[in-house]
Amino acid sequence: MPVITGEREPDIGKHHLDHAVLMLLGIIAGLALYAPRNDRESAPWLWVAVLSPILAMLLMAPSLYAATDALPWLHSLMHVTFALLALLTAYGGQSYIRGVGWATSALLQTMAIVAAFGYGVAPAAAGIASAQAPASAPIPGKAVHGRQLFAQNCAVCHGQHGEGGVGPSLKNEQARKDFAEVQAWIKKPAPPMPTLYPAPLNAKDVADVAAYVESLK
Repeated sequence: MPVITGEREPDIGKHHLDHAVLMLLGIIAGLALYAPRNDRESAPWLWVAVLSPILAMLLMAPSLYAATDALPWLHSLMHVTFALLALLTAYGGQSYIRGVGWATSALLQTMAIVAAFGYGVAPAAAGIASAQAPASAPIPGKAVHGRQLFAQNCAVCHGQHGEGGVGPSLKNEQARKDFAEVQAWIKKPAPPMPTLYPAPLNAKDVADVAAYVESLK
């Protein structure tokens, strides 16, 4: 579950695997709750078994991360929803025809694990594109991942939302530095700011944090 008091979030891939574990628990509960009644098909349960995994995958869409990360209670509710949808997938399939619940559950679990690796994004293709880019060009960043890294490495000084604390506020930093300048600043900061590059942050992590900092208003 997301931590309401500031616990570190895992990276997106591991987070998706957490979702897969929650769904597996829901599947086990759904199969355990099913009690055979008769051998007749129950058509409404077919819709439940089909629509539940589809909804679960839609809720794992990266476009929803920013909203759920900003509201820990909503993030927790989403996790409960994943388990409930998995339960309905298994129970609904079994209630339609015994044995179908096992098939729909296996499909849902497979999709949840595949989602942990980026919904089919090909790392090789990404690597080729990166190799062809000019060495001096800034690496495009992903603000959603950058937010997670910021919370883990920067919030203790700059505030959970960049509002400032021990360190200065980073609100409206885009008016003072462009994306490339923010990257350079993270890589070679002035004391007392700690140096986080190349470890624990790599070049892609720096770009993601820079993208998040540039998004702060």
